[in-house]
Amino acid sequence: MSRSPLTVAGRFLSGLVAALVLTARLAGRAFGWLGTAARSLARSTVRWLGWLRASLADLAGPTRRHVVGPVRVGLLGRRPGVSLLAVLLAPVLALAVAWALSGVGFDAVREAVVGTWTGRDPTLVVLLAAAALVALGAASSAVNSGLLPTTLLVSAPVFGAGLLRYGTEPTVLSLGPVVSLPEAVGVATLLAVAFGVPLACGGFLLGAALRRVFRVFEGGREPLSGHEA
Repeated sequence: MSRSPLTVAGRFLSGLVAALVLTARLAGRAFGWLGTAARSLARSTVRWLGWLRASLADLAGPTRRHVVGPVRVGLLGRRPGVSLLAVLLAPVLALAVAWALSGVGFDAVREAVVGTWTGRDPTLVVLLAAAALVALGAASSAVNSGLLPTTLLVSAPVFGAGLLRYGTEPTVLSLGPVVSLPEAVGVATLLAVAFGVPLACGGFLLGAALRRVFRVFEGGREPLSGHEA
């Protein structure tokens, strides 16, 4: 028995409507479940963030006291006035060394340093100058701590010695027949970093060790906070 086109179309449309209704119900349930899960996740996230903020607030005081304080003192020094004085003295010391060695010349200073470093021709003046820079760093560390001002203070004489290349005609490390001021400043900075920073670090550690030894002999005790480092 054949079916009319209208009957087939009607059954197709009714089946399509039923499928759409079922799909809408399933989609509604899925969106409802997703909404519930999202709300639960949001509440859990808010609770966790609140707990984390409370924990960080509880740790802020001890952290600031035991970490931030010692780091600030170790880098900048215990006495801001002394640290500022060291920073201001650094360029003065660099220019003073450059003026004092102007009659010697950069090549003579370089040969003396290289001969002492390699051991082929050790020069007592170079050894005494290095010892003086270490002693300067130790004194700065013992009095004020502060790695940054100590490094600037100890590196300044090395920088000043590097400035001797300005206006000269050296046979090495030159980009032209006469060394310009930017080139002299650049090489002086490299020399200060290569030689001044290690000497400053050695002096800083020596001064910190001497300060602790003096406290032991004086019967003092190290502060637990580390502010005197």
